[in-house]
Amino acid sequence: MSDLTAIVRHAISTDIDAIFSLGIKEPAFGVNKTIRFYEREELAEWIASPDENLLLVLENDGDLVGFCFCKIMSFHWVYLDNFYVCPTSRGQGFGHLLMQALLDLLRERKITYLTTLVAESDTFLSAFFGECGLVTEKTYVWQDRFVT
Repeated sequence: MSDLTAIVRHAISTDIDAIFSLGIKEPAFGVNKTIRFYEREELAEWIASPDENLLLVLENDGDLVGFCFCKIMSFHWVYLDNFYVCPTSRGQGFGHLLMQALLDLLRERKITYLTTLVAESDTFLSAFFGECGLVTEKTYVWQDRFVT
């Protein structure tokens, strides 16, 4: 791990464009070809509703290089919906820094259960989350439908 100069903080409205731009080139930021995991409007909603959402950003030398988003499901449970570190910033300990900041925040808020969904084929992310203490409990199949 390198000397980390990065900080993790709560996202603010001026971060929206930077967060949004992180996912433009990443195919992982889409449910399918026509819908992304998040839009600018959603980012604004998440920031505006901190009692329902946790949106943290990871800054290194003034640049936003990662973020994570959790939906607060109940008083003791959050769903980790997005966790991202730029490819050029990976392998330097930034992901662990972001995860540790998230876990510290959850402990501070007395939230005891964190869950997430990882593609079975994503061995990198599965291994990373395993290093952070997340374990596979059950296997599910993601299903979706457009309601139009």
